Amino acid sequence: MDLDFLIRKSENTEIKSGAIFMFHGYGSNKEDLFSLEQYLPKSQTIISLEAPLKLPFGGFSWFDIDYSDVIENNLDKRYKEIKDSIENVLNNIDRHIENENLNKEDISILGFSQGGSICWKLGLDYSSKFRRVIPVSSFIHPSYLNNALDSYKDLLIYSSHGSLDDVIPISLVEKYILELSKNNKLTFETFNAGHTINQRNLVSLIDWIDKTKI
Repeated sequence: MDLDFLIRKSENTEIKSGAIFMFHGYGSNKEDLFSLEQYLPKSQTIISLEAPLKLPFGGFSWFDIDYSDVIENNLDKRYKEIKDSIENVLNNIDRHIENENLNKEDISILGFSQGGSICWKLGLDYSSKFRRVIPVSSFIHPSYLNNALDSYKDLLIYSSHGSLDDVIPISLVEKYILELSKNNKLTFETFNAGHTINQRNLVSLIDWIDKTKI
């Protein structure tokens, strides 16, 4: 299915631009992360996708999940749902790359919370499609990946987490991220914050994006 989206096109119309695709958190929408576009490079096309599942209390979800699934690291029972969601997202990304004539060699993905888990899955299991992977305040667990963590290598990743996060406690994900850092160009930062992107986090994230541009 075609996902709703917001787009800010690159200022440079002379060449194919790179792109940053955004994936919002559970219960949010496409407007959320798109508010960051003002801080992102004008040479990049920014596309914020909206998750397909509408929630009864408002907002959207990339896949059904209970809070206990995160706390108990019990994502294996969601594997089929996550897989279906990922396939849909990939189809939408490919469509935008073609429609906007984007540079396929410079596609980045940025996700927050549940959108960050989508970001991890895309970036690890479909790494040939993405140059940079940017999951923020998100959960990752081997149960929903195709391979063992030590098999993922040479990926360019920025991840951050609030040390006071009470939605996705950092203790649930830190060991997996540190395991990935052994074989990948992975920057992992923690901030004195809850389940959010605070000002220091945003500055650091934007700085990393700038330093890793091509």
